[in-house]
Order: sequence, then C-alpha cells, then structure tokens
Amino acid sequence: MPEDPCAARQAENPAKAGPVDQQEYEALQQLFAQVKRAKDEWIMAMDVVSDLVLMVDAEGKVQRCNKAVCDLLGKSYPEILGQNCEDLFREAGLQQNQGQGNGHPEELLHELSHRVFQQACYISEIKCGDQLRIITLHDISERKRTQENIEKNRKRLEGALVEISSMIQQVTAGNTEEFFFTLPPDHEPCWQTMQCGQEDCACFGREPLQCWTIAGTRCKGKIQGKFAQKFNNCLACEFYQEAADDPVVRIGIQFGQMVQIIEKKNSELRGAYDELKATQSQVVQQEKMASIGQLAAGVAHEINNPIGFVTSNLGTLQKYMGRITEFLKMQAEIYPQEAGDDRASRLAGIRSQLKIEPVLADLPALITESLDGVERVRKIVQNLKSFSRIDQSDYSLADINHCLDDTLNIIWNELKYKCTVKKDYGDLPQTKCYPQQLNQVFMNLLVNAAQAIEGQGEIVITTRASETEITISISDSGGGIPQENLNRIFEPFFTTKEVGKGTGLGLSITYDIVTKKHGGRIEVASEPGKGTTFTVILPVITE
Repeated sequence: MPEDPCAARQAENPAKAGPVDQQEYEALQQLFAQVKRAKDEWIMAMDVVSDLVLMVDAEGKVQRCNKAVCDLLGKSYPEILGQNCEDLFREAGLQQNQGQGNGHPEELLHELSHRVFQQACYISEIKCGDQLRIITLHDISERKRTQENIEKNRKRLEGALVEISSMIQQVTAGNTEEFFFTLPPDHEPCWQTMQCGQEDCACFGREPLQCWTIAGTRCKGKIQGKFAQKFNNCLACEFYQEAADDPVVRIGIQFGQMVQIIEKKNSELRGAYDELKATQSQVVQQEKMASIGQLAAGVAHEINNPIGFVTSNLGTLQKYMGRITEFLKMQAEIYPQEAGDDRASRLAGIRSQLKIEPVLADLPALITESLDGVERVRKIVQNLKSFSRIDQSDYSLADINHCLDDTLNIIWNELKYKCTVKKDYGDLPQTKCYPQQLNQVFMNLLVNAAQAIEGQGEIVITTRASETEITISISDSGGGIPQENLNRIFEPFFTTKEVGKGTGLGLSITYDIVTKKHGGRIEVASEPGKGTTFTVILPVITE
C-alpha cells in the first residue's frame, strides 16, 4: 500500500522548519512513524486473515483490500484499487448461491473453486469525506458441506425411522417378511456357513451378529439379503462392508434385535391369549353341557318313577285281563245252561251290542303295545342317564357301539327328518374312556353331518377294531368342506355357519376330547359336492 501523503510531504521538506519548530517536527516525525507502524501492522494482520476484507466507497469502488482478496481475484493490489467491487466479483466468477432468499445472509459461490462465501457489509463509523463500507466474505464451504452431510444423514435417519415405523406395524400385525435385520437360527457367521474365504467376502472375520444382520443370505462372491431382495438386486459385498459402519445400519441392527425380542414376546402372548380364550370358551361350553347333563339326569329321574309304576300296573292289568277273559268265557258256557234260553238270548244280545268279543280280542294287543311304548320311554330315560355326566362321570370301561346308540337315541329327532342312518358296527372290545365325553364327540359329529345335508341324505356310521385301536367313521352325503377350510375346522371359533347357528367350538372341543383326554386322533376327508368323513381313532385300553 502507498505511504501516507501527509507524512511524505513532511519528509520531503524538513529544512524549512525553523529551530522553534524542531521539537514539534521531531514529535510529529515520531507520531507519523507510529502511525506507519500501526498501519503496517494492520495491513499484515489483515493479510493473514483468511476472510476476504474490502473497503469500498459510496460508488462501490475498492479503497482497501487484504491479500485474500488478491488471491481469490487473481489480481495485484494496485489492479484492484479503484475498481468497482461488483464488477470484480462478477469477473472472478462469484455469484449469488442458489437457494438463498430473503431473510438469509447473502451467500456467494465461486464457480472455479466451488467455495461458498457468506457476505456481510458494515458501514464505517470513520468520518472522513465520503461514507465507506466494509465488505467481508467468510469462507463457509466446510460448514456447508457439514450441513449438507447433516441434512443427508437427517433424511436418511428420517427414512430409517419411517421404515422402522412400518416395521413395527408389520411386527404387530405378524408380518416380518420385509424385515431386513433378522438372524439365522444358528447365529453362525455367514462366511463360516457358506465356507467362503477372505478374498471373496468382505464380511469375512466379522462378528456373527453384525455379519448376518447386514448380509442376510449369501451367494458366491455376493451377499443377497432381504434388503437387497427388496430392490430386486444382488448387491456386492463392498456395499455391506461400507454399510457396516453406517450409524443408520447400527440403529437398524439394535432395533432389529429389539423387534425380534418384541415379536417373540408378542407371539408368545398371542398364543397364551388364544389358548386362554379357547380354554375359557370350552369351559363355558362344557359347563353348558354339564348343566344339560344335570337337567337330563333330573328329567330322567323324574320320568323314571312314574314309568316304573305305569309298567308295573300294565303288567298287573295284563294278568287281570287274562283272568277276566277266562271268566267271561266260562260264563258264556255255563250261563245258558243255568238261566234258560230266554236269559241266555238276552245276554248274548247285550254282549253283541257292546262288542265284548272284539274288545276282548283287542285288549291283549293294546296292553302289549302300551308295554312296548313304556319300554321305549324307559330306554330313552336310560339313554338320558347314560348321556349325562352325573350317571357316568368316571374313567371306566365302555362299549363304543353302545355309546353311539345312546347318542343316536338322544338326537334322533334331529336326524330322522333329514337323513337315513346306516349302522355298520364291528365287533369292538370294551375300552377304558370317559363315556359321557365320547357321547358329546359323537353328538357333535352327527349333528354337524345332519346340518351339512340339504334335502334328504344319508349318514353312515362304521366301527372297526384292531388289537390296539378302535376306529369310528361318520360319513355324510352333504356338500363337503372346501379345501382351504380343512386345516382350520378344528380351530376355536372357526365356523362357516351363519351367525347364530354355530359357535365354532363343537369341533374344537371334539378335537380336545379325542386327542388330549383319550390320547387318540381325529382325521377328516372331504370332497366338495360329495360329502365328508370324520374318523375318530381311539386306543384300546383294558387296564
């Protein structure tokens, strides 16, 4: 920079100063020396500052600038002085950065170096002629890159959180097919499982947890996991190696482990809840059946008493009728001989008028039919008693064919108008079981078979036995069960019946009684349009 003109003029004409002014001159010399030294120090300080600093006048012409301005503009100090600041910036390729608007400090982008400067302008408070402005350009390139990286990571993290949120929804809904951070059951390193070497797998030597959570399933030389499958692309190992140190991936790994634990606990909780719900419903259903059984036992007991004396009285009446009939026959033979023809004729007329002979002929048949009817009522009462829990609640020997007949008698009114029942019983050994529970099994299967038949159909009951098992098959000629429902029919609450016509518990209870209570099996075969066959297999237990 040029020296101060005032100091220069004093230096050029020192002799003109008189003796009186010598002291003042020397003092002034010292003052100018101090000013020059301060100026040099200021220039030196400004030149080491990395920011660009310019002093411009009211017309925008440069009055002062530091070395950083010269370096950026590629001009010497004298070439810059007096030039218009905006023209200099334009020539150097400095232009307003895109994306900056009102409310933001002005940013200038240097196209050649791709540096970004933040421009600030200050009004000088020094009063010497025209008003001066101080313009500074602060290099914010590194800060901008940092901000861009932060924004990029923020968006990635935001995307990861959105993805995590969707994963949570998938987990709570029971769907984790899209979930990337999952582990194999053995937790072995992927490179060990696939027997690959360091030269063809960037995951070689990594911890098993990190290896699998990043890699997923591996193919030779490349790793293709659920993350890669999502984009229909087999990604190279290097991608996963680079991703291993990514903070978003680490968040995903930790979240994945957490989700796996939550998913497992949720699954256990859902299973426990479903089991509890099914058990509760079955208990309610069984309590209903117990109440029905108690009611049936009470009704059977109350009916049994009058049936007993009705049967007894009919038997006695049958005996009395025999005696009365014998007496009337003897009277018809003896009376005409003792009373004469006239009285005998009158008596014969009365007998004929009252139709005594046909009455006497019908009485034995009437009494026999009444006794048969009473016997049928007695058998129904016995069936009610055997079907109820109160009469047979113990684990005991039972005849399965007899259990089937008892059940048929109880529900016959449900069957007789819809189908014919064909019984093909084999010779079965007695086996230890819970007879009343098997009655419930047979009732559920027979009622379901009848309800599956539209119009008039047929139910076939077949029983067979081997040395170790008893097989009971109940077939119907109904509409059959769709294939997609076959594996669900034993689930609690699953039903294809209309609302109010089925609880969905009958077959579930049947399955539990056969498998859990008796250690047996139950199988189903069905063909839509042709019918369904349920087969119950029970073990033969004699001791």
